[in-house]
Amino acid sequence: MGFRTRVRDAMYDAMTNPDGSPASARRATQAAAVLADTAADHSTIAAYAVAGLGAAAVAAEGALSNYVYPPGNYAGFDQENTP
Repeated sequence: MGFRTRVRDAMYDAMTNPDGSPASARRATQAAAVLADTAADHSTIAAYAVAGLGAAAVAAEGALSNYVYPPGNYAGFDQENTP
């Protein structure tokens, strides 16, 4: 096994879960949970600040990503758009 193959396999193993799914979402969720728990233990204002930063991060990810939602009927919360 060559060096390039070993590096590729190590990087693939670091970026994916054992079932092959991406690991970045799980790692980000774990980091956010630790940060939120630490902020909640510190003070309520810190917890509000972390929640605001999290909301801003989710909004920025949605605005900056080029993800195109597949067509179809989605659940809505208003009575006018529900089937």
